[in-house]
Amino acid sequence: MGTPPKRLPPLNPLRAFEAAARHLSFTKAAQELNVTQGAISRHIRALEERLGFPLFTRTPQGLELDHSCAVYAKAIEQAFSDIARATDQLRSTQSHSVLTLRGYTTFLVRWLLPRLPAFQERHPEIEVRLMAAANSVRFERDNVDAGIRYGEGNWRSCHSDLLFSDELIPICSRRYLQGRDTRTPAALLAQSTLLHHNLRAGDWPDWLKAAGLESVSAREDKYFEDLGIIYETARAGMGIAIIQKSYITGEASDEFPVQPFDAVLRRPSGYYFVCPSDRVDSPKIRLFREWLLESAAKDAGAAGT
Repeated sequence: MGTPPKRLPPLNPLRAFEAAARHLSFTKAAQELNVTQGAISRHIRALEERLGFPLFTRTPQGLELDHSCAVYAKAIEQAFSDIARATDQLRSTQSHSVLTLRGYTTFLVRWLLPRLPAFQERHPEIEVRLMAAANSVRFERDNVDAGIRYGEGNWRSCHSDLLFSDELIPICSRRYLQGRDTRTPAALLAQSTLLHHNLRAGDWPDWLKAAGLESVSAREDKYFEDLGIIYETARAGMGIAIIQKSYITGEASDEFPVQPFDAVLRRPSGYYFVCPSDRVDSPKIRLFREWLLESAAKDAGAAGT
């Protein structure tokens, strides 16, 4: 194969320009590519020096692109998409392929991992690698094939499939209820410690409103950064957590978890399997997606019986 044409600009400045042109913002481009705004500025400046003219016009309203620069940005976006598609096609020709999935730690641990052996048994040729994170997957930044995202399913350039919607229930340990007044929900709440997730501050208030208990104050509120820690804190008998019902299906034991209140908070938001729209037909993604939706449907059917 011959050497690449010398007129081809370096990759990093092209990535910086494509992201900045799409957002019309150096700040948002930096966030997407997980670099500093200064790095974006340097890459854009290097590309402008190579081309011999400015790419952006700076106005009081922000960045603007003239027609020719906008066409150039679209061509680069398409080129990156073509490279990603060709890479997927190459991988699919191999007897062993790897699917990398990025998702929230608690979802992976409590929902996916117990089910994953069934997929590996069905498709031993596909190795699933899990990347746990507290923040949402962003395909422009993360080198992954697919992800799990929380929301309402309307993400730009993403194909999304709902796995399950919010069904939030309070849980605690059986020993936590010992010595407390459990005759009414209001009486129990007034004596209880509620365990909150800092990034989901609305869960408890929304549940209390749905249960008609918004006027009742808990004895104490504790806040945590990690849902897994909240779960273990509830297991240890230190308070009442609120958690997705799907996370504890089939786990009840003599000690934990106990659902101290009957009310269930249902909301339209939920957990989605997501992948880039132009890669939804990649063989490994298609097989994993089909199995994942089958598993979610089976859970929903079992819950309805």
